[in-house]
Amino acid sequence: HFPRWAAPLLKEERTALQEPARFLPRTKRACSAMLDDDWRGGARGAEANAMQPGYRRSAKSAEKLSSLPNPNQARAPYEQNPVPIRSDASQDDRAARKAEAQAQAAADAAAAAAGPSGEPRKQAFDRNGPVEAVALQSDWQFWNIFSDVRTIGKGHFAKVKQVQHNETKEQFAAKILDKALADNDIEDLVREFQMLRALRHSNIIRLYAAYETPRKLYLVTELSTGGELMKRLGSDANVYSEDQVRKHVTTIVRAVLYMHSKHCVHRDLKPENVLLSDNTEDAEIKIVDLGLSRFFEERKLMRTICGTHKYLAPELVQCDRGQIQGYDKAIDMWGVGLLAFIMLFGFNPFARETQRETHNAITRCEWRIPDGFNVSDSAKEFVNHLIKKDPNERYTAEQALKHKWLDPHAPPSPGALLTSDPKRPVKQLLWEFNAQRMLSKVVKGAHRRLSNNPKDGDPDSARDDEVDE
Repeated sequence: HFPRWAAPLLKEERTALQEPARFLPRTKRACSAMLDDDWRGGARGAEANAMQPGYRRSAKSAEKLSSLPNPNQARAPYEQNPVPIRSDASQDDRAARKAEAQAQAAADAAAAAAGPSGEPRKQAFDRNGPVEAVALQSDWQFWNIFSDVRTIGKGHFAKVKQVQHNETKEQFAAKILDKALADNDIEDLVREFQMLRALRHSNIIRLYAAYETPRKLYLVTELSTGGELMKRLGSDANVYSEDQVRKHVTTIVRAVLYMHSKHCVHRDLKPENVLLSDNTEDAEIKIVDLGLSRFFEERKLMRTICGTHKYLAPELVQCDRGQIQGYDKAIDMWGVGLLAFIMLFGFNPFARETQRETHNAITRCEWRIPDGFNVSDSAKEFVNHLIKKDPNERYTAEQALKHKWLDPHAPPSPGALLTSDPKRPVKQLLWEFNAQRMLSKVVKGAHRRLSNNPKDGDPDSARDDEVDE
């Protein structure tokens, strides 16, 4: 169904992709030939009609015919004036385009937030109001309020879905737990509701509402579409520098300081629980999954064993082994130190072949700063103050923010983080670290499916990635 004049364009499609500079003039010649044929065809038709007895050309036909290009008129050769091909743009041009795109995005967002008459569009939840708690008679009532968009993540007893509010068309994340499957997970979700209801911080995931039916619990939170911070750092096209790491670590420490000021401890800081709000370069960090968090009292130890094995603080492992009586909020700063180490060096220094070996390395605090990395001395010193076996010697969030490495006036380090092997910069190591984590999830997912079969063993092994409460 293509018109006849499109044949030369389709025939040389590959040439157009591979040699645009040579192809553009030839395309112009093809189009010129098309116009010539159209003119001649129109002229021949007009002359043929003129030879008919009694034919008289109308003024409209004469005007239309005269508007066609005449091939006999002189035309400048296209080969002498090829279309200039832009090779690159200056930094100023790119900055101007970026500012223009951001202004346009802000204008589009403002237009989307306004209704047809220019008034603010109705929102599903009051952003400054209290968290809504709603009891429903059945699950279909929840799905009358929201529509299922896609499944973001799935655990053994719960799943996280992207949902859309049917009235306002806003997008949210909904964490859904089947109450019939596990009592412990219900406690986790109720605790997460209590934590998020008390926390209002730009870098902690925001809870808007909780719904309960006889069968399920639903937590509706803001939607973070940017994925994990670690995956972004290991895969995007930007230069991966120490300045980037410093910025992200500062943000995480400030969020932890806020949590501790509210007498809340996270207890499960790890790469999977540090997300980005969206896919833009200016995306905000969002700390998620507060199912293991709890409120604490000063000078009163916590005793519940929880977290993820490779990221446990030494006092958690010792408490599990009965060597000490409990632990305090300092376990979060151990998690911050590990996150900083992984971002700077691209691997977890305590990861071993088996869980026991990993726990032994953690309790003995067997780690060191690797050689051959161009990480600054102040960054190494910062990590050393956090990955301490004795929680009393570990930096608090307040002390960490005052360290010279996080000083806003510290000397910049814009260069890429490198190792002694030029073919394996830290960005490549971080990509391999992320790939190994994904592979581990796939293997454990298959193990869980087998463990759920009554013939294949103890179903408790399905949660082998977390230390249960």
